[in-house]
Amino acid sequence: MSRVFALLWLAVVIVAGAYLAWRVDHGLAFRTDLMALLPREEQDPGFDRATGMVSRALSQRLVLLVGHTNRARARAAAAELTRRLESSGLAEITTAGLDEDHLHKLGALYFPYRSGLLSDDDRRRLQQGKGRELALRALSQAYGFFGLADAQLLRNDPFLLMPPFFSGLPMPLSKLALDDGMLSVSDEGATWVLVAARLTGEPYALDLQRRLTAALDLEGLRTADPGLKLRRLGAVFFAQAGAEEAMGETSTIGILSTLGTVLLILAAYRALAPLGLSLLVIAVGVGTALAASLWAFGELHVGALLFGVSLIGVAVDYSLQYCTEIFAAEAPPAARLRRVFIGIGLGTATTVIGYLTLFLAPFPGLHQIAAFSAVGLVAAWLTVVLWLPRLDHGRRPRHGVGMLELAGSVLSFWQHPRWHRLRLGLLGVAVLLGIAGYGRMQTDDEVRRMQALSPHLVAEQEQIQRLIGAAASSQFFLVQANDDEAALIEEEALAEKLRPLVAAGALAGFQAPAQYVPSAVRQHDNRRLVAEQLAPLLAEHAARLGLAEPPPVADQDGPALTLAEVAKRNGALPFLSLLVLAPGLHVVTLDGVARPETVEAAADGLAGVRFVDPARQFSLLLGKYRLRAAGLLALSALLMAPLLAWRYGIAEGMRVMLPPALAVSLAPALRALGGAPFTFFDAMALVLVLSIGVDYAVFCAETSEERKRVTMLAVALAACTALMSFGLLALSRVAAVHAFGATMLVGILLCFLLAPMARRKE
Repeated sequence: MSRVFALLWLAVVIVAGAYLAWRVDHGLAFRTDLMALLPREEQDPGFDRATGMVSRALSQRLVLLVGHTNRARARAAAAELTRRLESSGLAEITTAGLDEDHLHKLGALYFPYRSGLLSDDDRRRLQQGKGRELALRALSQAYGFFGLADAQLLRNDPFLLMPPFFSGLPMPLSKLALDDGMLSVSDEGATWVLVAARLTGEPYALDLQRRLTAALDLEGLRTADPGLKLRRLGAVFFAQAGAEEAMGETSTIGILSTLGTVLLILAAYRALAPLGLSLLVIAVGVGTALAASLWAFGELHVGALLFGVSLIGVAVDYSLQYCTEIFAAEAPPAARLRRVFIGIGLGTATTVIGYLTLFLAPFPGLHQIAAFSAVGLVAAWLTVVLWLPRLDHGRRPRHGVGMLELAGSVLSFWQHPRWHRLRLGLLGVAVLLGIAGYGRMQTDDEVRRMQALSPHLVAEQEQIQRLIGAAASSQFFLVQANDDEAALIEEEALAEKLRPLVAAGALAGFQAPAQYVPSAVRQHDNRRLVAEQLAPLLAEHAARLGLAEPPPVADQDGPALTLAEVAKRNGALPFLSLLVLAPGLHVVTLDGVARPETVEAAADGLAGVRFVDPARQFSLLLGKYRLRAAGLLALSALLMAPLLAWRYGIAEGMRVMLPPALAVSLAPALRALGGAPFTFFDAMALVLVLSIGVDYAVFCAETSEERKRVTMLAVALAACTALMSFGLLALSRVAAVHAFGATMLVGILLCFLLAPMARRKE
């Protein structure tokens, strides 16, 4: 029967391998968005959908700034980048059409509704009864040294109200000027030209990142003209840099972990057979896990792949338990398997329970890690049980006495009476260190510190923001109302609160749809103000301007400009699509938020307006789920308890749980003594520390007096491989990965040192 199961497992592995090869041939899909690893909380589905749309729109923005001391070369390079982006089909150019034709479109859009359009300053003056000031201003502009109005404009707009309205429109790119159809700025002898676009695909998809890099070929432009300066801004560039670093870390950690495991096995067994068997277990475990995860999720996050590589250090545990039995009494392979069968079976079950507990955390990335690891461990266990006895032809080696003595000394320390006082002393010191560590412990849920942003890209971003006069913020206001008109009214009320904050330096600026298209109510009120304050002055004003007859007075009940009308005028205000997501669902974007709490308070009293700070919201959720991780720990222990009680009884089961429980308790305290804060990812690492610790404790509890040194050697080898896998994660520049790896490093070391406590004295 075992032969049948072995063949069935071989068939499963072949199918998994074929599927994996097919996926590799068709291109693997990996996500690089760090936010995909963060929690999702569906408290308000409509709000979550809206913020998701805004975040997606912001992440698709792409800004390139091309600089050169030669204006013509800067413009030529910008034109070439525009051509490449358009021909690639990966992005839509948003700086296109900034020419005289576009200005005509803008004038044609607004001019029919000019009587209802006023700048904020003009509206304020009319509300204060200062209509004559506007009339005098128009005269000075008409007859001044630099006359800005011709007869045609004066006949249609005698008080020159449209120019202030146009100049009052938000200009987020305040330092740029239109230069022969291109937005440009001069700085330190160089001309910088803007190329802005919107990606048509997913910026966090590796395939799009690679295609975009190939299409732009920025290095090729630099090589062709060494004097050319190129600056980039966009989530796609940060995501690509992060992905390259994560993939590099994955490769490095995988290579070092595998190399370390190979050297360790060769040093321990001094034979190729155990190495081959162990590599087979690792390959089947990781390959099957990768195939299953790609089949289940369709794609993987690079973070899940990074964590998954560390599965090497756990998957090899079961083969080490089996292979190390060769140092015990001479026995055939099947007998050696029987010695460790219950131990590795319980170990697999408890560790898989720990990994599956991660499914209870609302983190898509952790779900992938849980599935990857659980499938990999089960695959490794099946490979050991079904294949290794059939492939193993090794004999008891002549070496190993020194290793066994060293491993046995760790076990002897916890069991021999002569070390009783020292054991008590060390446990007392551990308790004191734990108390001191918890006294110094600090938490950190700031999501911004989880990311390892490319310093080079950050510097480029700062230079772009300095050159174009914009400091785009991820924070924004979301306006929800029954229709567009109601939303515009809410925005106008919000704008009244935000303008003083801009003057006070709380934020640099903002852009709201109502600034470009006032509400119908506002436009009607503007007409009323013009009729009351300026119409009585019209005849006198027309005479001073030399007009043959006064222009007709605007109808107070005339039609109002609407967002629907703007949508019909293709290309007049294309950027409004980023601010108007749906009827009644608008966005007010913010620039340079210096005092978030003050800005957020502007929404007070406005029922349909909500301040959105995605990073802060994610940080709050991290704090909440950091606390919930304690519940996951308790749940993991609760799910493991029945298995241990079934095998050992309640009292002995508690003895087996004691070493991993101590390791879980001490690991964060020791990290705190080193100054490390406690994060959500430290908490999630403790769930796995508990699982692996129970694994080691079970191995020690299952061993006999004759085999105790052999078992302890296997546990030591397993701990070393786990330390090389998980511990290497502590070298990551990504704070979340570093915290996870560092806690695993300390926790696994404690699990190994404390594991002998699980064995009863004989």
